[in-house]
Amino acid sequence: MTCINSLDIRARAILIAVLPTMVMATVLIAYFTSSRLSDLEEVHIQRGKALARQLAAASEYGVFSGNLESLRKLSNAIVIEKDVVRVVVISPQQEILAESASPDPTMNGTTQPLLFREPVTGPGVNIEDPFLENTDIGPPPAADQRGEVLVEMTRDSLRSEEQRVLRNAFLMVVAVLIASIALALRFSRGISGPILRIAGTVSRFGRGELTARVPVEGGKSLRKLAEGVNDMADKLGASREDLERQIKAATCELLEKKEEAERGNRAKTRFLAAASHDLRQPMHALGLFVAELGQKPHAPDTRRLVEQIAVSAETMENLLDSLLDISRLDVGVLDRQIKPFPLQPLLERIDVDYRREADMCGQRLRLRATSLWVESDPLLLERILHNLISNALRYSPGGTVLLACRKRGRRVRIEVRDNGPGIAPEAQEAIFQEFVQLDNPERNRAKGLGLGLAIVRRLTDLLNHPLCLQSHPGKGSLFAVELPAAAPGLLAEGKQPAPGHALNGLHVVLVDDDELAVASTVGLLESWGCEVTAADSQAGILKALQRAATPPDIILSDYQIAAANGLEIIRQLRAHFGLPIPAVILSGDTSSATASAVQQADIPLLHKPVRPARLRALLQRKTQG
Repeated sequence: MTCINSLDIRARAILIAVLPTMVMATVLIAYFTSSRLSDLEEVHIQRGKALARQLAAASEYGVFSGNLESLRKLSNAIVIEKDVVRVVVISPQQEILAESASPDPTMNGTTQPLLFREPVTGPGVNIEDPFLENTDIGPPPAADQRGEVLVEMTRDSLRSEEQRVLRNAFLMVVAVLIASIALALRFSRGISGPILRIAGTVSRFGRGELTARVPVEGGKSLRKLAEGVNDMADKLGASREDLERQIKAATCELLEKKEEAERGNRAKTRFLAAASHDLRQPMHALGLFVAELGQKPHAPDTRRLVEQIAVSAETMENLLDSLLDISRLDVGVLDRQIKPFPLQPLLERIDVDYRREADMCGQRLRLRATSLWVESDPLLLERILHNLISNALRYSPGGTVLLACRKRGRRVRIEVRDNGPGIAPEAQEAIFQEFVQLDNPERNRAKGLGLGLAIVRRLTDLLNHPLCLQSHPGKGSLFAVELPAAAPGLLAEGKQPAPGHALNGLHVVLVDDDELAVASTVGLLESWGCEVTAADSQAGILKALQRAATPPDIILSDYQIAAANGLEIIRQLRAHFGLPIPAVILSGDTSSATASAVQQADIPLLHKPVRPARLRALLQRKTQG
């Protein structure tokens, strides 16, 4: 059945046409052949019996008169008949009176012979015959006084005839088979041909050739099938054209919405960049003024006010830093420095940064020591972990936060776990969007800004570090970052921190066209013991330095200075003194062009507002090593 099901329609049509014909023909031929063979067998037997009766009748006189010569002639006459191999005449006393064998040497009894017996009854006379004059003749001899003739015949001619009949039957079967196959092929072409053409056309439909059509041919059913297929093709073609029009319209609409979204995203990025730039100048000055003010002696009430101002300024700086990070990540100007480094020093720094905050809030911050090394940007990875730890502490009041690392094959998985309230599954994607805080609809700044996880997602995408979140309401949350493992190496010995008076007598050149920025920076640098030469233009600083007997130790310059820029001013000053004077660019511009230009000049770039501690560390590093 499986073989039949695997046949195509043409083979099935041929099989249906040939099989019944062959079965019927075989049955009929077998029946008539069997009858013919039976008839041949019966004729052969009847012929043998007839020869025996003929010989018995002719031998009556010779048997009872003892005429042996007559009997030999009769037996010789019978033995030359076809298939007769031996003739015997026996007397009533069972004596052989005559015996003849076939002279043909080929008739040697290759098959089982047939033996025919016929009694010889003698020449009896009917006593009621009126024409007989002699009425003294007695009755016929008794049965035990009868003679007998034997005729032995072979089956060779019968077998030859049977073989001829069987051969003819076989030839008839072959002829019927050939004729039925030829007829089936002719009929199958009329059935399978149109169906195969329909199947081929349908296959072309599947390849998208809806213009193909089936020729209308064959009988009524086949013509109806072809017309139905063609009608289906017409409807499919119309449906595809309509669908293509809808897809084209939807694609155009999606492109318009995509362009609109991109324009909105670019506008948002430009807004963030412009807003952060415009806010950075006063925030930069405010931060430096507060830092300078904090170094002076104050009464307790005044000291409290200064600390509150410093906290507010730090909150605003954190917001601006987050906006800067988002802006730089969106425009793709944030550079990454991938290198191998150990994780343990990074974990220790995080412990130092957040241990006091956790203790003050009654929380437990647990870090598991590790000897693993990874390949990543250490600064960006530290920012990712800072944001995750800060987020976990904020949403796990009185709970425990765990930071641990484990190795998985060739990768290292860093996990931040907390036992806080957890995150519902439907909100787990939304928390990575900007300004999204699930439990802060009133936008309380004490609960953060809603940018930490958005920055984490962008930084992990930038570093190609998969970020995973597992959380259930009431069961805490797990944030995991996977990054490549690295082979352990040697750590360079860090330099000893510079003493607090390391900046005393440092000659600093400051170029900035913002009066507040100049005043705050000069005041802070002088409070550190630096000597400052400041100006608001390229010409002004060159004029101010003409009276200087020695070159400055370092140059601090804003990027945008009237008609020039900070890089040009730095080149002019280096050329004026003929020395590669260390320099730092201070800028509130977060565009990719500015970052790229400063990076190509191999000069450090600090974005405003600059934190005093960071500025001091950079001055120490650039002037002492």
